[in-house]
Amino acid sequence: MGAPVTIWIINHKGIFQYIEGDVPFGLDTLPGEVVGRSIFKVYADYPEVLDSVRLALSGEKSRALINHGQRIWEYQFHPFQGTQKNLKGVIGISFDSSPERQLWYQEALMDTAAALRKARTHGEMPSLIVEQLQKLLRINQAALVVGSPPGGPYELIFSWGDWDQICENNEPITGLLTDPQVINNLNLNNRFIENYFPQSPGPSPIYGSPLIAHDETLGALWVGRHKPFSAAESQLIQGVAEMSASALQRAKQHELTQRHLERIAALHSIDQAISGSFNLSLTLHIILEQVVSQLDVDAADIFLIDPDTQQPTYAEGLGFRRYQPQMGISQTREGLVWRVLQKRELVSIPNLQKDAPTLVRGGMFSVEGFQSYYGVPLIAKGKIQGVLEVFHRKPLRVDNEWFEFLNTFGTQAAIAIDNAALVENLRRTNLELDQAYQATLEGWVRALYLRDRSTEGHTQRVVERALKLAQAVGIPDKQLVHIRRGALLHDIGKLGVPDKILNKPGPLSAEEWILMRKHPGYAREMLEPIEFLRPALLIPYGHHEKWDGSGYPEGVKGTRIPIEARVFAVIDVCDALNSPRPYREAWPENKVHQYIREQAGTHFDPQVVSTWEKVFQIPD
Repeated sequence: MGAPVTIWIINHKGIFQYIEGDVPFGLDTLPGEVVGRSIFKVYADYPEVLDSVRLALSGEKSRALINHGQRIWEYQFHPFQGTQKNLKGVIGISFDSSPERQLWYQEALMDTAAALRKARTHGEMPSLIVEQLQKLLRINQAALVVGSPPGGPYELIFSWGDWDQICENNEPITGLLTDPQVINNLNLNNRFIENYFPQSPGPSPIYGSPLIAHDETLGALWVGRHKPFSAAESQLIQGVAEMSASALQRAKQHELTQRHLERIAALHSIDQAISGSFNLSLTLHIILEQVVSQLDVDAADIFLIDPDTQQPTYAEGLGFRRYQPQMGISQTREGLVWRVLQKRELVSIPNLQKDAPTLVRGGMFSVEGFQSYYGVPLIAKGKIQGVLEVFHRKPLRVDNEWFEFLNTFGTQAAIAIDNAALVENLRRTNLELDQAYQATLEGWVRALYLRDRSTEGHTQRVVERALKLAQAVGIPDKQLVHIRRGALLHDIGKLGVPDKILNKPGPLSAEEWILMRKHPGYAREMLEPIEFLRPALLIPYGHHEKWDGSGYPEGVKGTRIPIEARVFAVIDVCDALNSPRPYREAWPENKVHQYIREQAGTHFDPQVVSTWEKVFQIPD
């Protein structure tokens, strides 16, 4: 409870005309006994009070303290003028200002501090502040106004009691409570709004205290009740306001820090999506999730510029209830997208109903009930990539930080689109190069066919079988491309062997075998200078090596022979024996299979032979 207070009015002659309150008025006189009497007789024994009365009757505010028993009473006198600017009378207020009342003040502030600590966010604080003041002072109405210091504008964020509908029903009051000039002039010596209710005699029952923290005026706390406030009660309101300003600022700074951390995390997740995925649709979806979450909007979408038609095309959207991209976009909506593209800057319509009523009457805006629209161009390396749009189903009130973050999202989206385009161009270029490489290799193989037609078809057969066996023995998939190229080019060195040896219808002589066995070295000379073919060289150079070390060109043995060459050796010999040659007939399959088994541990790696039998289901 606040300190009991009594208020009275005396006319310019000092005669009591009105009195109301609970404090014994003349200390030994009840309030109802003094109406019509002179204040100079009632307080004849208290000259300090009468001195203050005389000062007030001369037109100046005054104050007096008197001791009565164990109590200290404070008196305040406020002169007021009539319509002709002449003194009409004096308003007086008296209340108990004893030390016990100071204790009440301290306890009230402690209770308020405890109540504010319950708030989890700054948005919960206004109701707690007003609830505490209502409990302490029995107020009838309250409002909180906040703004961006130092000059505003200020905004009414909370109203209660008789002012519950203040924004809708009483614009003049709202304007006064949020007026920057009024709020910034609420100082220690002038917190009452004089003549707020001109029909009520005496000072206004409305009290305003600025919300000041770290020398910045953040807003104002307004309270009112049907009975005027005493000086002690006014001081309490001021104390609550100061405490509330600090608490609001701390909570808001904490929330800003949290929001910054969340936004940093959001940007990090987008960076990861951009760098870790080549799926543009997935990356744009992640960006839109962060846009909707961090900007607190209902929906967002992205349009991309089609590289062929140079027209904006729908790419990805989030938060729409009924609108589907296949429904198409209205001419008016398309005009918005083109407006962003052509201006190359943000287009903002915070209140569509007010600023663009034709938009909300049809199309997607009508279907979804959107009331706010923002469109930002997606620009990377000076080139416009598309448009990011955000929508909300209520008019949005946003600040500079919100706009900066929207532009940041736009920049991230533009980078993602540009990266995706670079990756796609690189993929297309690599595909074209790969096709060119493959065509070149196949051209070399055809050149070999022209010289040695007996091997026609052999190369294609061994390529597919070598890949199958390579996978079975555990060669990683990423190396299979080199297996394919090596198998394709395994006899490329024979281009260096003379035709008379290569196409001899009978067995080769010892001297001719010396020349024939040079073809792995010729392959090495041909392929080693070509960087992308170096990993494939293991097969052309090593597939004639033998497990026991009796092969060529180097005579290495066992596991020193590359696994790629060991795998291919089995496939190559199997197919060669199973195919006719100018100097012999093709072997029957069972004879070929038996030979391969017999050569395991001599010519071939036994483990590779065992796997070959399982993979190709060789019968016993």
